[in-house]
Amino acid sequence: MPQRPTTSLVRIMLIATLAAALAGCSSASNPLEPQPPTPAQQAEQIEPMLSAAGFRMLPADTPERQQQLASLVPLDVNYYVGKTGTLHYYMADPDYCKCMYIGTEQDYQQFEKMKLNQQFEAKEGEVSRENLEAQQMEEMDMQAEAFNPYGMGLVGPMGPAMYW
Repeated sequence: MPQRPTTSLVRIMLIATLAAALAGCSSASNPLEPQPPTPAQQAEQIEPMLSAAGFRMLPADTPERQQQLASLVPLDVNYYVGKTGTLHYYMADPDYCKCMYIGTEQDYQQFEKMKLNQQFEAKEGEVSRENLEAQQMEEMDMQAEAFNPYGMGLVGPMGPAMYW
């Protein structure tokens, strides 16, 4: 005669299944959260700023250069010290433009200023958007009060419940 599983074993399996389901739900990405940019989007954002800051673009037009480019960390501005002791900055992009951007210390400082300005403008835009939303909510509240058929609400100028 086959044995029936005990109630405690069924409960344990039910709890384990529920825990696994909840863990799966918590790891799902929230559609309202901004997604991190793709490497192509990152390159589209960084490369024009590097060019504007004075960095030079060197294409990887030979197999040796392509191999060297592939060995570097992509889309990250790094530096190296040259033979004369000066700093040289570079960013490798083996996927999007298949090139390397190279610049001086002055170019890098200009690039950093541009990044800070971009971050400031984004933050400023966020604050102004929040102010606009608050102003719109206040206007909606004022309109709702203007259309209130009972006057000023439960407490009017003549005391509580004047209009009832």
